[in-house]
Amino acid sequence: MSKSIRISFLLVVLCVLGGGNDALARKKKTADKGKEIKKETPYEKLFKGKCETVKGLMTIHKTDNKVYFEIPLELLNRDMLLGSTISETTSNWFGSVGEKPTDPLHVVFTRTDSIVSLRQVNIPYETEVESLQQRIAESTRPAVMHNFGILAYNPDSTAVVVDVSEFFLADNEQMTPFSPYAPILGQGRWIVKEFKKDKSQLGKVKAFADNVSVQSSLSYEVNVRDGRYYYIYKLPFTAVLTRSFVLLPEKPMRPRFADPRIGIFYSNRSAFSHENKGVETRYYANRWRLEPADEAAYRQGKLVEPKQPIVFYVDNAFPESWRKYIKAGVEEWQKAFEAIGFKDAILARDFPADDPEFDPDNLKYSCVRYSPSPVQNAMGPSWTDPRTGEILNASVYLYHNLVKLVQDWRFLQTSPADPDVRKVMFDEETLGSCIRYVVAHEVGHCLALMHNMSGSAAIPTDSLRSPSFTRKYGTTYSIMDYARNNYVAQPGDKERGVKLTPPDLGVYDLYAIKWLYTPLLDARNAKEEVPTLNRWIAEKSGDPVYRYGKQQIFSRFDPSSVEEDLGDDAIKSSTYGVKNLQYVLANMSDWVEKDDSDYTFRQGMYNEIVYQYVRYVNHVLLNIGGLYLNERYDGDALPSYAVVPKEKQQRALRFLLGQLGNMDWLNAPGMQAQWGLMSNISTELEDKIFGAVMSRLGSVALSAVKDENAETYTPREFLADVQDFVFAPTRKGRTLTVSEKNLQMKLLSNVMLFSGVAKKGMAGDPFSVVSASRMIEVPEPVKAYSRERYGILPAEWMGVFSNREAVAVCREAVPVTTLPGNIERQGFGYWVNVNTNMVVEPLDHLYFDMLRKIQSLIKGKVNTGSEDTRQHYRLLLYKLEQAFK
Repeated sequence: MSKSIRISFLLVVLCVLGGGNDALARKKKTADKGKEIKKETPYEKLFKGKCETVKGLMTIHKTDNKVYFEIPLELLNRDMLLGSTISETTSNWFGSVGEKPTDPLHVVFTRTDSIVSLRQVNIPYETEVESLQQRIAESTRPAVMHNFGILAYNPDSTAVVVDVSEFFLADNEQMTPFSPYAPILGQGRWIVKEFKKDKSQLGKVKAFADNVSVQSSLSYEVNVRDGRYYYIYKLPFTAVLTRSFVLLPEKPMRPRFADPRIGIFYSNRSAFSHENKGVETRYYANRWRLEPADEAAYRQGKLVEPKQPIVFYVDNAFPESWRKYIKAGVEEWQKAFEAIGFKDAILARDFPADDPEFDPDNLKYSCVRYSPSPVQNAMGPSWTDPRTGEILNASVYLYHNLVKLVQDWRFLQTSPADPDVRKVMFDEETLGSCIRYVVAHEVGHCLALMHNMSGSAAIPTDSLRSPSFTRKYGTTYSIMDYARNNYVAQPGDKERGVKLTPPDLGVYDLYAIKWLYTPLLDARNAKEEVPTLNRWIAEKSGDPVYRYGKQQIFSRFDPSSVEEDLGDDAIKSSTYGVKNLQYVLANMSDWVEKDDSDYTFRQGMYNEIVYQYVRYVNHVLLNIGGLYLNERYDGDALPSYAVVPKEKQQRALRFLLGQLGNMDWLNAPGMQAQWGLMSNISTELEDKIFGAVMSRLGSVALSAVKDENAETYTPREFLADVQDFVFAPTRKGRTLTVSEKNLQMKLLSNVMLFSGVAKKGMAGDPFSVVSASRMIEVPEPVKAYSRERYGILPAEWMGVFSNREAVAVCREAVPVTTLPGNIERQGFGYWVNVNTNMVVEPLDHLYFDMLRKIQSLIKGKVNTGSEDTRQHYRLLLYKLEQAFK
């Protein structure tokens, strides 16, 4: 074939092939025109890469340090709680693992156009009047906490997707990791923090049927300071917080109206009506929703289980030897619920190992949590549905050093009567019973019971040495009292059968649970429950066993409603208590020296002895000018207030003055020689006791004004009794001891200063009713060597203290208080409140008269006693003569 023929042939072939390809291309293009190319949706674009997704109440997506909520439209405007729990922390000195540092927030998600808002609900008002509801709603519009732009809809358009990352990576004071009960606080300290967003990140996400949670790892730079010093400076700090959204019940629990005559935590609302009356404040008792699973059987008086029991999960981090006692403390309350017809109403369970939904940091689960901390304490807070007071979650926090606290209590208060506790370390059963008691008390708080500080004061002191009485009632009628072990019992009483520890539950506790949790099935609403609830309280009115004594925090009036006391006669109880402290101090070395070679136990216990002694004398002190205060409604047997009888006030004064000059036993020279140099504690306490006694004159004046009895204790009689005691040795003409001379000088100096005769410009009356009434305080040397209940600061932090601050945090024995004025006692409130503006008779003339009598007495006795005593009298006369010029 010629060359030209071959080229022609190839051209033909190429044309044929090219035409075929074009045809195929045209055919494919035509086919593609009939088929649309599928595009990615905004939802698919968001989550097409590596993404962790969990599904439950809401679907949560987590990717690249971002968290997205897929919020169902049906959840918009549904009430929820948003809670924050510490899951991990740099230091539990700022808050413990498992603790919820702030109250959960009542929130809702709302939608406006392309924005979803997280709003905080504000519900201070309520009404049953339909015409008022709209105006109240407009006046309580939920506040926007955060706005989220809608990024997408889910595939079936039933939910919107929003990016919540910024919300969970913010420093929100309402969800802070710093607890208001942080051990590092106190003594005037506060935390100054700087949030480090660049060092913060998001953690685990979880979703369940009725709740979801997101973990946030938040970092800070932290300072702790007071008005003068930095105690911690620029400490790097990170806390992992679990934030939980929990759906509130769509049908709220029926509330129960609270009553101030019984110690119950409560929530309050303002109610509006058309009944021609002003705004009504309603108080709803906090309580768990306990409903009988079988109502018919319950009505027949049979024990029935509740639809939903109260369950506490016990931390698996607790030492094994503690756990059964912790569970026993929780389930101790079963007997109270059985008394009102419920079986297994409260249960203790271990942390479940095989439940994928269980999360102890989730607001849904109530737990007993362990904190590896030197804090000597425990807490039992709870959180409620703000609409009704229904308790939804409660937790007990037990700090490890609680074991030291309860062993110190038991040793100090019962070792004179109980040889089995005369040792440094207790056996498991003894320690376990102490732990059970503390847990039961804290669970009582979780059930919404407040402290009842009068629970022990209703018991006759002599009954605390009765075997039959103490075996039945223990040391108090309420475990919610701060009544500890039986410090009234004397050596030999245990062998006679006297019980030395508090009760499992007191009769008041059974009464309070009945009032709070008994279902009133025939009542249609909260108002219809009130007559029955009132009747239950009225039936016990006048019986001191069922009296509720408010805790006195900022002011103290009522000697029958104080912490750590026992018995109805503080003078007699404290006499027994002091005798026991002397016994412990005299014998402690013989009991423990083999196990306490470095004196750590004995020095710590010596400090506790001083603290306990101060408690005893303060219990007595409050009887001088004391007032018994009662919550009451019209028709109740007890009066609103009653003055402590004159005879009891005078006995209290004699007891306290009798301690002066008789406290040398507290110096324990043989023991103190084994550790650091200290001043004589007795000398310091004499000053404090005498100063506190004199400060009671204002209280005596108030009680005299309020006493309707003819036999009232007047300020003049009080001063005369003090003068008679202080100058009794002078009247007898004998030589004065050092203590007696000091006491006379103190009395003279105090009265001269406050009578207005000392010098110009010093007039005034700090002992009047509007002044401070001093409680007796522990001497500073004891404070300085004591470990506060919060323990001591960890050694690794000592380097960040200022030079002078490498000292233990010290426990205050009893708060200094303000003296009474107008007392706002009746009604609701967690403690006694005062206004110090009550007017009583001026007292200056009494001081002046007292000085004249002292001057006359000394003039007649100036030449009696030893030469040293005579010189003392001459000095007193000189001071008086100068003052009267």
